[in-house]
Amino acid sequence: MWVKLFVSFLLFCVVGHSKEAPKNTTTVQETPSYRLSNTTEPISYELWLETRINEGIFDYTGRVKIAIKAIEATDVITMHAFEIEIHNYTLTDLMNNPVEISFGVADEIRRTITFTVNSALILDEIYILDIYFSGILRRVPNGFCYCSFVEENGDISLFATSHTHVSNGRRIFPCYDEPGYRTPFTIHLTHHPSFHSRANSPVSKVTVNSNDSVTTTFERTLPMPVNLLAFTISKHAVRTKFIEALNLNLSLFVPQQHIEEVEFAMDFISFILQMMNKTLDMDIQLTKLDGISINDLLLTGLENWGLIFFNPKNFLYKENSTNPSQKMDISRTMAHQLIHSYFGNLVGMPWWNLFWMTEGFATYLEYYFTSYYLEDFPLNDVFVCDFMQRYFADHSLQMSKPLNEYSDRPEDVVAVFNLGMISKAGSIIRMMHHFLGEKTFMKGLQKYLKEMKFKSAEEEDLYRNLQEAIDEDEALPKHMRIGDILDTWISQAGYPLLTVTRNYQSNEIVVNQQRFLSSPEEADTDGLSWYIPLTISTASSPNTAETKPWKWLESGTRELVLTATENKTWNSEEWVLFNVQQSGYYRVNYDAQNWRLLANELNQGSPFAISTINRAQIIDDSFNLAYSDIVPFTLALEIIKYIRFEPDYAVWISANRHLLTLNRRLDGPSYELYFGRFLKHLTEDHFEKLDVFENINGEDTNRNTFLRPIIVDLACRSGSGMCLTATRIMVTAEALTGHRLTPNEKPAVYYCHGLRNADAKTFNYFWTKLKTIKNEQERSHIATSLSCYEDYESVYLLLLELANPQFYDLYTSLERFQILITAVRYGNSKVVMNFLKENHETIAKTFTFNNRMEQTIRELAENLLEDEASLFHEVIDILYTAGHMSYNQVMRTMIDMNYHQTWIRENKNEIEGWIREFFEPASANAVRQIVSSTILILGFSINFRNILAR
Repeated sequence: MWVKLFVSFLLFCVVGHSKEAPKNTTTVQETPSYRLSNTTEPISYELWLETRINEGIFDYTGRVKIAIKAIEATDVITMHAFEIEIHNYTLTDLMNNPVEISFGVADEIRRTITFTVNSALILDEIYILDIYFSGILRRVPNGFCYCSFVEENGDISLFATSHTHVSNGRRIFPCYDEPGYRTPFTIHLTHHPSFHSRANSPVSKVTVNSNDSVTTTFERTLPMPVNLLAFTISKHAVRTKFIEALNLNLSLFVPQQHIEEVEFAMDFISFILQMMNKTLDMDIQLTKLDGISINDLLLTGLENWGLIFFNPKNFLYKENSTNPSQKMDISRTMAHQLIHSYFGNLVGMPWWNLFWMTEGFATYLEYYFTSYYLEDFPLNDVFVCDFMQRYFADHSLQMSKPLNEYSDRPEDVVAVFNLGMISKAGSIIRMMHHFLGEKTFMKGLQKYLKEMKFKSAEEEDLYRNLQEAIDEDEALPKHMRIGDILDTWISQAGYPLLTVTRNYQSNEIVVNQQRFLSSPEEADTDGLSWYIPLTISTASSPNTAETKPWKWLESGTRELVLTATENKTWNSEEWVLFNVQQSGYYRVNYDAQNWRLLANELNQGSPFAISTINRAQIIDDSFNLAYSDIVPFTLALEIIKYIRFEPDYAVWISANRHLLTLNRRLDGPSYELYFGRFLKHLTEDHFEKLDVFENINGEDTNRNTFLRPIIVDLACRSGSGMCLTATRIMVTAEALTGHRLTPNEKPAVYYCHGLRNADAKTFNYFWTKLKTIKNEQERSHIATSLSCYEDYESVYLLLLELANPQFYDLYTSLERFQILITAVRYGNSKVVMNFLKENHETIAKTFTFNNRMEQTIRELAENLLEDEASLFHEVIDILYTAGHMSYNQVMRTMIDMNYHQTWIRENKNEIEGWIREFFEPASANAVRQIVSSTILILGFSINFRNILAR
């Protein structure tokens, strides 16, 4: 098996890094292999589609009239089309004179079709290309799809919907399927009169046809790319609201039985739209906005302009059922899609390498705007601790890529929309917000939106408008330009490590920058450097909120010497801390003495002089530096032990991530004696205070509500008998009585640990319940816990049912992955590997091998026990050979697996030794050894006398 041959040297390889790849569309190669020729461009589309989804017929027919402009004299027209059949076509000029044309080439690799014109098109003239075509509705979410929902009476209701995300419009109709082409659309949808249809723009008219069908015609849309085109044909119920302040009709479409669950969305969307309108000083430019619930949507939402798609799990809100975490997730999802109305829709991008200018703003601002609606929720803390920190690792390898690296390969285009890239983009936007300040940041965005609305923006367009605001407010040193600053973060791979070394005699601080690489075997051969905003807090000057830079460490400068000032003071006995509120996108390392001072400060407990986010940062940085052999792992343990005093949920997010990693890596025969014991020590006081049951008097703070499931999860993992017994009683009682005892906040945690050692009858109860229950949040609780059950055959049968097309309507696409990845995270890795190995062809059709599957496989690599490595190699071989994984995906996965296995071999004994010393200091250890030796000698003596006596 070829994969094994690479394992020994993967960490020494630099894979998939292209220094010469251009950074934006203005510098791309002249004839990219997957790009259109640019000899013609679309001016407008008129699209007709007819479906008989009401009869369960999945063929559809269509017609498209494309007004085309010749950019140069050419005798070919090339556009995108894939998996559709062309039946007829004509070409005329604007005077309706026919132009002779023939169908030339269908390129299955580039997914294009080419028409040949007998006489060359005239430069700048406009022509009408009229094409008749047909296709098939797909069950998977790409192109023109059919989906379903279960009605209240149990019937399955089919409906048709578009899914044009990234480059799937070409699967619906012939088009110019690139984000830089912005054109208006006129859409006509023909369907049975029992269905209603929606599209990006308002309904213009409905025509009754003679063949028991109606045709809904929609108003001409605003200029937009094909990837924002959207339409649905369904029987959803609707709730409407007119937002007078915006002169906007808001309509939300859901299955009838969920119609009461859209009130929260109505209020939230109305609030956020008005706030964005005011903050960004820009109207949303729409007269109507629709949102629709789509069960089979693999993503949380799709931002189609004027018709947003939502996964019901991230859309529907049920009072007394939806818990606070879900409320936060629902709000963030809706805010994200609404922000795209400005960043991505109103102002687009010429090519996908500039996704950071759309996804970055939408990702960061979803937390920013939602925090004004959910004022009691720690949105800023959650962004840093549960999003930015979580995906730092994706940019810590030599093979990681710059945000704006250009590629026209379809697999590379899709790959940029992974959470690691999106997290980095959003985090850099957040950093910019902090170092510019609120006033300048928002002023720059307002200028940008006003100048670039209805256009595709390059990076220079954003930089120019931000710089205008900066110059007006004098927000940066005069010699520094925002384009130069951001270019170091956007056009370079990875991020920096700031090393802080103190001279305790002279009281000077030397800060040094270098690229952070998590593997000790990798080196930054390019010598990268960044513009780094420096913020500092000290024991004498505990700055916990000021994030405007005190100093800048500029690109090209490796070291900077800092001395105390009137406002920034410290002495040799006091700690210093850099990166206040972790506002900068970088890690910080200190000399050993300063690390000890920080650890001592934390271990004094409350009240803390160090802010919440910075306590989380200290934990996250110290552990990642330890994983990379930059600091001793015992240092990270000296810091994490303070967490037993920590009351704040956000800090526990970071701590929990690293404790779970250690929990996984230190599993085995010695677990209970060492790490299990340590984990129990860290959580037992919190567990006793919070209890496994929620506060039934309704007096819980948000902090306690969010924290309890983390503590319960860790306590149960540590082997706490009280925790395991309580959770098992909960699930067993529910299976017997049908009455739920689990707390409302993240009940999946309680279900999971309760099911781990439950009996088959209890497991089957919840499996059956998942297949019949209709509330989306309740379904999610079970989907993210069911595969915790520790029985190989039962979990394998569950996974087989998920992959079986006959049971497609029983589970949503998202639920399939929730169940699969839960099995990985809770000890059923071998089941998952055999499932992938033996059923990959079926899995490709039902699950599909997408970003979520890649995440699942990477988590497999990081959860393997030593005796499972051989099976994992075999699975990867099969998936690569079958075309389900790319070369780079395989390389990244194998690096993860090799690192995981190597780390265990090199660190387990040292960590267990530290834990032994933590519970049994050296003096007590010596006494124990003497006693043990005495017992051993006495035992041997007694046994020897007994032998002689025989």
